Amino acid sequence: MPESSTRDSPAPDHETPVIPHNLGLYRLAGFSGRKPELLTLHQWLTEAGGQTALAISGNQGNGKSTLATAAAWNNIHHFSDGIIWVGAAGPDRFRLYDIVRTLDTVLGTTLTRVSEERWGIGILEQLYRRRRLLILDELSGATPDEIRTLVDIISHLHETQGHSRILLIDRDLHPQIANLVGERHLHLGGLTLEESAEFVGKRAPALVRGIALRELEALHSQTGGRPLSMRLVLGLLLDLGNWLEVDRFLQELPRYGGVLRVSALAAYAVENFAAFWPQAGPLLDRLVRAAGGATFTALRELFWQGLGTDEELAETRQALVERALVEEDNFRQRIVVQPVVRRYLAQGAVMLGEEWDRAHATYYLRFAQRYQELPLHRWTEIDAEWGNIHLGADWFTDRVERIWDRSPIGMVRERLEEQGALEIPLEEPDIKDDLRLAREYAKALAHYAFWRHPPGILRWLAAGGVAAYALGDVGAYGWLLNNIGRQLFFKGEVAAATDWFYRAARIFDERDMLAELAYVHTDMGTSYRVLDEPRRALEHFWTAFETVAQLGDVHSLATTYINLGSAHFSLRSYEKALTEHRKALRIALRLHHGPLIAGAYNNMGLALEGMERLEQAQIAYEAALRTFQQLDDLTGISTCYNNLGSVCYARQDYEQALSWYEKDLALSERRGAWMDMAATLHNLGHVALEMKNLAQAEEYFRRSRDLYAAFHLAEYVREEEEMIEYVRSLLKNPEKA
Repeated sequence: MPESSTRDSPAPDHETPVIPHNLGLYRLAGFSGRKPELLTLHQWLTEAGGQTALAISGNQGNGKSTLATAAAWNNIHHFSDGIIWVGAAGPDRFRLYDIVRTLDTVLGTTLTRVSEERWGIGILEQLYRRRRLLILDELSGATPDEIRTLVDIISHLHETQGHSRILLIDRDLHPQIANLVGERHLHLGGLTLEESAEFVGKRAPALVRGIALRELEALHSQTGGRPLSMRLVLGLLLDLGNWLEVDRFLQELPRYGGVLRVSALAAYAVENFAAFWPQAGPLLDRLVRAAGGATFTALRELFWQGLGTDEELAETRQALVERALVEEDNFRQRIVVQPVVRRYLAQGAVMLGEEWDRAHATYYLRFAQRYQELPLHRWTEIDAEWGNIHLGADWFTDRVERIWDRSPIGMVRERLEEQGALEIPLEEPDIKDDLRLAREYAKALAHYAFWRHPPGILRWLAAGGVAAYALGDVGAYGWLLNNIGRQLFFKGEVAAATDWFYRAARIFDERDMLAELAYVHTDMGTSYRVLDEPRRALEHFWTAFETVAQLGDVHSLATTYINLGSAHFSLRSYEKALTEHRKALRIALRLHHGPLIAGAYNNMGLALEGMERLEQAQIAYEAALRTFQQLDDLTGISTCYNNLGSVCYARQDYEQALSWYEKDLALSERRGAWMDMAATLHNLGHVALEMKNLAQAEEYFRRSRDLYAAFHLAEYVREEEEMIEYVRSLLKNPEKA
């Protein structure tokens, strides 16, 4: 029989003429030379059937990221399906989550909503049979498991000889990555003397350009032609006024292979400039907390606060740029500290103290809260601040842990709600303000986490929960317990999640928090459906319905009817399921709510199909399809195509079944939903078998097998191969067909 397909996420709108990307332009200011390297990268990136992975390595300050940016811009029209640049967020090392989060931001996917074990397949699906470039910057902190997943993705893409490419940037490549890229590994050195002359002509501050060009050979010799090192030395020249003075100081700095160490040079440049410009040191120390940079507005409102006037800020900002300590992204209105400079500054940033960390976290709370205010499709407006939000969340979690000198997740596991009031052990003037901040951060991130599931979220929610309970806000504490349960559910720990849901439900029930009570009973009903306990699921969905009925929230009432219908469907009580879905439909029609209307019609079709009222089921599916088409909901349209194929198959109307499945096949290919496409091909194989078209059936099963094989889904490959063998046996013995 045909199988149903799983639809994880629609691809971005294929009709848009704009190539999606998140490349910055600021790295390319004054870009010089590198013509041989650009030609090499162009060949590797665009060669038909070429190797999937390529890499750029080299020492700090050699311009690896700049070269990658230039190569990406040069070839942007080749990668017509998008270019995605991924770096670590916040203070963390690189995480696989950074890839799926950035894909969601740039392409509008929903990969963060699928479980972690499916991330590899999800990333691969976004690259397979597409023209996309994925750039991964600094993998040095990736775990062995994450490296293995990346290696699997690269290996699978290489086997398909497609057009997508993965460009890896790191100082030193991981051995497994180095083995995969082979000869397509560009180890970047400094600029040549000739290239350096062009570079200095473009990048030297105007006041020292002539001096720098006269001393070019010495500059090149001292720095090895490293672009960042040259810019840092030019900044010193700007302050010290002549080359002899600069050279005297440079002689004291450590070297490697006769060339200045860029980390030591950056440290000296920071300290030297801070001595000339007193406001620069405090500003740079604060900017260490600007994960992913800071907007020009945040620079003025937060990072410059108390350091001087707006005019002085403008002068300081320009001076920092001229000395290569920061970069400006004028297109995005952001300032970014040079990574080498940031690493040096981070060592002393702790000296800023709690007051500054509190100010940073407080400032970025407003951005975290905007995730609650804006619809999902507008979250990209906030995503640029995710690194700063992440830092704020880490700070308040650490603060709560320091207050009680205990792990917040351990504290909430001990059921604070059963232990009476939680005493605050410290008497500090700001402590309750900090706890309020922790609570509000956690409430905001609970909403974000429901959709995007960031690593570290359990710590953040637990810290917010402890803070809420200590403040006597037991309702907020219960809501955060409920959201801990949601995260455990997402991680596949469904049985454990239900315990957190029960705890939250008890709190909500005692306080008549009806809206929250409806949510938690819905979560429990969903959990018991997953645990294959449909009767217990129905009990909780019914409680959710009774609760919502008291609120007068008509939209939520429609949702509870749909949940009740689905619970009855799981129990094979199809007539009751149909009744509940009809109630949902009536409300949805009154509200003119397209998604609810489409969902109700589709679910009615499933119930009617379960009762073998196939003609009526087809009418319901067609009504759902029309609504999904009006909404331009490609995932919903695909679901209806598949369901219509299934019901026509059941009616033995194989011509119609073939037509619907072919439409779904074309749509899945258009969306790049390759696993859906494989499942549809499987279904088409069964239809072709019923139509006695054995050669076509074999072709469908073979194409399905090849898709599953491209993603190394061995179990599905075996199933398709069994079907292929079965069809071949029929071809040899037509009388058995």
